[in-house]
Amino acid sequence: MKNGSFRNWSVVGGLIRKDSDILLVANRRKGNLHLGKRDGIDWTPPGGVIDRGESAVGALEREVYEETGLQASTWSELVYGVSVNFVGHNMSLQVKVFEAIEWTGSLVVNDPDGIVEDAEFFSEKVCKAKLENSPVWVREPLLAYLKGGIPSEKSFSYIAVSDKAGNLIVERK
Repeated sequence: MKNGSFRNWSVVGGLIRKDSDILLVANRRKGNLHLGKRDGIDWTPPGGVIDRGESAVGALEREVYEETGLQASTWSELVYGVSVNFVGHNMSLQVKVFEAIEWTGSLVVNDPDGIVEDAEFFSEKVCKAKLENSPVWVREPLLAYLKGGIPSEKSFSYIAVSDKAGNLIVERK
């Protein structure tokens, strides 16, 4: 970013279960820093950026509906949070993740941003395989949640730096 300006991304994610399966969405990424490559698909829980003036849950309800067609009427308290400091990129990411307690609807992908291409409920085993190409700050917390291993502080913190070749190296703090 120019002139040393700093970008702090505030994002929400939604954990939605159908029986023992969990909902993931397929995101088409092009030239995104977080993948460390030019383009590809990564699977994540539905969610997105909190717009100015929106509450976290309000943004989550909007994003889930846009990306999946599902309407969640009741959300849990915070399940876990994620923070990523992109050293040398003047950027940080803060994610708040909640679980849908009550939801209705059928899966319909109609993402106005054109990023989400698919949405499906997956078993824990398939979910683990789908998350292999997802950023570590998505994969690790979600797998911990599925295994019942969220830390008591409900927080996952990471530092991301680029090496000389431009590859993103991410470590948990």
